[in-house]
Amino acid sequence: MSDDAELLQRIRAGATEEFAELVRRHQARVFGILHRFERDGQRVEDLAQETFLKVWRALAQFDGRAPLEHWISRIAVRTALDHLRKEKRRRPEIALPELGEAALEWLPDAASSSELDARGAVEILQLAMQTLSPADRVVITLQEIEGRSVKEIAAAMGVSGVAVRVRALRARMKLKQAVENLTED
Repeated sequence: MSDDAELLQRIRAGATEEFAELVRRHQARVFGILHRFERDGQRVEDLAQETFLKVWRALAQFDGRAPLEHWISRIAVRTALDHLRKEKRRRPEIALPELGEAALEWLPDAASSSELDARGAVEILQLAMQTLSPADRVVITLQEIEGRSVKEIAAAMGVSGVAVRVRALRARMKLKQAVENLTED
């Protein structure tokens, strides 16, 4: 039996103070996942608390078919996606830091070779990213900007590798079309 399985067994048996150890073991991974979606440190802490609260409430549902860290990671990704959906309703714009430093590479050569300056390119990219769903933005960010593998993205999002590939392909097509539409105007 793994350390996590033993710890989980003790928590389920009533040693609720052991949950702090579970948090300690998995907090670095949770913070890392959440930081990919939110750059504000205070918000990341809030989302981490929310994630571990969801873990606590759902401990009885964990069946052990997958490693505990994967289950917790999926909860963290879903918490982050929920956060992005709420933010999108409140704030329609995407800040450049949320896209990563390589975001300008998304613009086609034709647009960058025209008279668009860097500020205009950033605005076009921000507007184009707004056309994507939160899940599409997550896949594009993880795959293209952070260089994550399809397998890593699938595990983090709790979906199949095929679903990640299809979503990434469709998201790239939507993003390309949005950039083309914006640069034509």
